[in-house]
Amino acid sequence: MAAHIREFQESDLSRVQDIAAAAWVPVFSSFQKLVGDAIFDLAFPQWEDEQRRLVGEACHGDNSLPAWVALDGGEIAGFITVELNHESGKGEISFNAVHPHFQNRGIGTHMYTFVLDWLKGQGMKVISVSTGGDPSHAPARRAYEKAGFTCAIPSVRYYLEI
Repeated sequence: MAAHIREFQESDLSRVQDIAAAAWVPVFSSFQKLVGDAIFDLAFPQWEDEQRRLVGEACHGDNSLPAWVALDGGEIAGFITVELNHESGKGEISFNAVHPHFQNRGIGTHMYTFVLDWLKGQGMKVISVSTGGDPSHAPARRAYEKAGFTCAIPSVRYYLEI
């Protein structure tokens, strides 16, 4: 059974923030290994609180983005937000995650298919999504490729303690 997608509601906020925090633990653990403890502590202090805040702002508030949740068995299993520019015809998948307990069930693919169709219906001509090139982001890269994303621009972010 495919997940059910519905618009984000204010009452979803805490669960969506919990999903982001749980889903991104491997990412920030990878970052810590890649940059070392000293840089990690400087560059990503309280990363979980910061991600909760950013996701909260994206989903709810004065400048919120279009957002949806994916339900599996009535439980919120994932979420996705998008940005769109009607003048340029560019859309972007921004924050998105599936809770680790619900991963590998096709929920991410279902969310991407849903928002790609929605963005096309909004007149977008090109859609982008960004993710990391480190091993912790490999599942996201596979999911985006499965959804049809084929062009990628490699990127590197350097850190320096001063």
